Amino acid sequence: MKFCSLASGSSGNCQYIEYKDTKILIDAGLSGKKIEENLASIGVNPSELDAIFVTHEHIDHIKSVGVLSRRYNLKVFSNMMTLDGMLPTIKKLDSSNVFIFENGKDFTFKDLDIMPISTFHDCANGCGFVVKGDKKISLLTDTGWVNKEAMDNMEDSDIYYLESNHDVDMLINGTYPYPTKQRILSTKGHLSNENAGEVLSMILKKKGEKVMLGHLSTDNNLPELALDTIKKILLSEHKEENVDYTIEVAPRYVPSTILEI
Repeated sequence: MKFCSLASGSSGNCQYIEYKDTKILIDAGLSGKKIEENLASIGVNPSELDAIFVTHEHIDHIKSVGVLSRRYNLKVFSNMMTLDGMLPTIKKLDSSNVFIFENGKDFTFKDLDIMPISTFHDCANGCGFVVKGDKKISLLTDTGWVNKEAMDNMEDSDIYYLESNHDVDMLINGTYPYPTKQRILSTKGHLSNENAGEVLSMILKKKGEKVMLGHLSTDNNLPELALDTIKKILLSEHKEENVDYTIEVAPRYVPSTILEI
């Protein structure tokens, strides 16, 4: 299996997964042109794609879902509430390319088994995804809380793509309006660096997992700060330095390293 974050953050989110003859996107929150360019930079022709899986209807996750689906005849998977929420933005989709899932109920698409896991965010009915081929990839962003059900589903993944949105002190002392700060800090907002570290401390098994931190705020976080905070939490939890996992940060505008497992 291959995983690559094509872009990550409030300016646009899109992740790529490949397994055998199946190639999918998780979200398409950039322009169609930019996604095409970023795919080309990792050697993928968008005409080879099979589907887009949508986490929720915010513009930084759906901007070109309609464009790419119409241009390349791609299937679009979402739950019903997310579909209703995004249709005014993405416009018409070919009905034969629309597929509805339910959060918490797994299904199979081509070579992949997919489990949509519910998130807690200020959207209609958000989700993350656990994607399984011969290995397991979990993607979870845009949530203010991670419950036990989500962690149980994510456990034993080979790759974790996890939100590490903000540093709490930077956010509190920053320039955002008070209501915005409260929204981000709430259980329907975004995971902080500390939250991400706590989640990882509970689910990492030290078996060579690859962790990629996503959806970092440009105003309230720094890549090195996110990494340092989470590594300190994991070091404290595991009580040793020689840990068998890797952690990196997804770039904001360009593709990440390609993780192959």
